[in-house]
Amino acid sequence: MKSKNKKRRLLFQVAAIVLPLFLLLAVVICQQVYSNSVDSYLEAQNVFMKEHIENAKQNFFPFEDQYECNELWDWYIDYLEKKPDEAVKPLTEEEENKMYDYFKSVDLNNGNYYLKTPEDIRELYIRRLYSFIEKLIYFGDNYDSLFVIDVSEGYRGYNLLNINKRNKNDSKKTGEYYDIDLDSHPAIKSAIESDSTDYTFERNDDFPTAGSNYIGCKPIKINGKTRVVIGVTYNWDTLRSSLRSTIIRTMIISVSGMLIVMAVIILLLYRRAVKPAEKIQKALIGYTADKDTEQIVEKMQEIKENNELGYLAGTVSDLAVEIETYTKKVAEIAIERERAEKELYEAKVAVMTSQIQPHFMYNALTSIAMMCQIDPEIAQEATVTFAKYLRGNMDSLKQTKPVPFEVELEHLKKYLYIEKLRFGKKLNVEYDIKATDFCIPMLSVQPLVENAVKHGVGMKKKGGTVTISTRETDSAFEVIISDNGVGFDTSAPKADDGRSHVGMENTRSRLKQMCGGEITIQSTVGEGTTATITLPKEEQHNEDTVS
Repeated sequence: MKSKNKKRRLLFQVAAIVLPLFLLLAVVICQQVYSNSVDSYLEAQNVFMKEHIENAKQNFFPFEDQYECNELWDWYIDYLEKKPDEAVKPLTEEEENKMYDYFKSVDLNNGNYYLKTPEDIRELYIRRLYSFIEKLIYFGDNYDSLFVIDVSEGYRGYNLLNINKRNKNDSKKTGEYYDIDLDSHPAIKSAIESDSTDYTFERNDDFPTAGSNYIGCKPIKINGKTRVVIGVTYNWDTLRSSLRSTIIRTMIISVSGMLIVMAVIILLLYRRAVKPAEKIQKALIGYTADKDTEQIVEKMQEIKENNELGYLAGTVSDLAVEIETYTKKVAEIAIERERAEKELYEAKVAVMTSQIQPHFMYNALTSIAMMCQIDPEIAQEATVTFAKYLRGNMDSLKQTKPVPFEVELEHLKKYLYIEKLRFGKKLNVEYDIKATDFCIPMLSVQPLVENAVKHGVGMKKKGGTVTISTRETDSAFEVIISDNGVGFDTSAPKADDGRSHVGMENTRSRLKQMCGGEITIQSTVGEGTTATITLPKEEQHNEDTVS
């Protein structure tokens, strides 16, 4: 179970990045959905209310086709205000006959016939129209209530018509007044005081009846002044409930869609990034154990992704092949040079060089394998750097003469880059290079730096600093490798302490034979170690070098 958790660590890290982003996106989308849903719902509701108001206006004011309709409207409203009780009385049979007899004698095609109609006939017509309007409006449109009020001076709040479908007994009678506080009703106030005839909407709890109301109003102007306000009302609680269910459905659909998208993204990330990284990691771990080049190359070829991981797989494959080639070359060179005494020195150099490399190579591959799990991009960069480092090592096998110090320094920086991957913040490297115009055997500084890293700062709990510096004296060039690690007792007899004493002796021998150099080491337990390579200037002029 523990192994599976380790293998899935990268997937969990990806999910830890994707999930917060998804939650943030979900919050933003839900807010936007809520805002858009509310706006859209209320906008659609307002359209319905406008239609109801227009229908009520056409039914309540039937004089649109008459000339001078403002005069007719004024008279109509005045009649409802002066004779409200009479206006709501149904016509008797005699009154209906009287009205019909009159209109039979009138040319109804004349647009202003109503202006010439006697007042008693007009009143009969209004009474007949009023009873018809009330029934038509009540059974016509779907809303809670409709009101028509006079807002002119002296009659502000006067009820001309009120139909309450929610509670018929709660309707205002014609001639009764509404007690309206305009400061608490901005929609009605705007309809009364504004010069516009636009619709206005508001939410209130006391108009036209007590309760949760959502109303829409339209002012009716007569002779340039607002005389009447027509409005319809819906129950806000019912609207809110319907709106809530609409929003919930919309959000469920939106969030479900986002969940599906997120699942697809994570699946794609797993298949294109996490799974290939796991394959690389597993292959590298196996390679560090069995060094089977053919097997790791085969596994890397299975990774077909056209991205950084595909490049990393190709680099690892090339690296494994180069390591195998390098190993074979080392073996071949050793066999050939052992055949002849005259090539004994070159064979010793090759053997000594090969002794320095394998343990670091395997540690480096292990570090890269671990980095594949933590940060694939850094693992890729480390693999390329390690490949360049190994190419430099393989090139060094051909070098039998000293090389410029800059070449050795550049190679050493690649080695320290790989070591920093392994030790992390525990390893700090500083450079104080004051002289570079000299030559030195290839890979002669690395064993000293390796000891400073592994047995100096590496053994210290909090780590430490390795400093590489050069300087020039009157008679020699000096390369100083110092660390503030655990140190050791230089006077104590050599013991099996894990240090590479054979590698150190080989390095001393190479320095002595190739350029007359020597190594001196000073160390204090608990304070650190300083190793100094001294290269006589006279030997620098006598030796041919390779650039």
